Amino acid sequence: MEWLIEGPEEEIVKRIKKARDKDEEVIKVVEEMKKAGVKTLRDEEWQIEERLVLKEGRVYIPKDEKLIVEIIWLHHDTLIAGHGGQWKTVELVTKNYWWPGVTKEVKRYVEGYDQCQRMKNRAEMLAGKLRPNQIPERPWQHISVDFITKLPVSKGHDLILVVCDRFSKISYFMATTEKTTAEGLARLFRDNV
Repeated sequence: MEWLIEGPEEEIVKRIKKARDKDEEVIKVVEEMKKAGVKTLRDEEWQIEERLVLKEGRVYIPKDEKLIVEIIWLHHDTLIAGHGGQWKTVELVTKNYWWPGVTKEVKRYVEGYDQCQRMKNRAEMLAGKLRPNQIPERPWQHISVDFITKLPVSKGHDLILVVCDRFSKISYFMATTEKTTAEGLARLFRDNV
């Protein structure tokens, strides 16, 4: 595997090579490899190639917060990456890099990224296109019916039934109670409208 990377990742690879000595876990693995006198260790899980420590073929990133954030930024914020969200970013990062807790770090980064949170896709279906109501051509072709509720009791009534013609704007207001049944409302409508 050749790690001749150009562009922004070239600088990151250089920083990884410098930072690996700071990470105790990597130091232990490298020392164990040197003692064994082989290039691979534990069924090719860990390798050293061109001064990079590889875990399962991916570059191991030391515990360097700035380096981790920069790698996530490269795979999430750039125009090529396109703000793909948590799982797309994890997929892009783990093609070439690995560190303990990579998924958790990417999740924390994406959840804290303001633009992604504002542009988040909705889980529910869209309501569809709004269509205006038809324009009535004659009186009483289209009506609206509504209730005015929770009124103080007056002459035994605490609710007003409102029926309005959309064409002529003629309205009828009928006093009734909240206990009125559907049959009672139909009688009110028939007798008054």
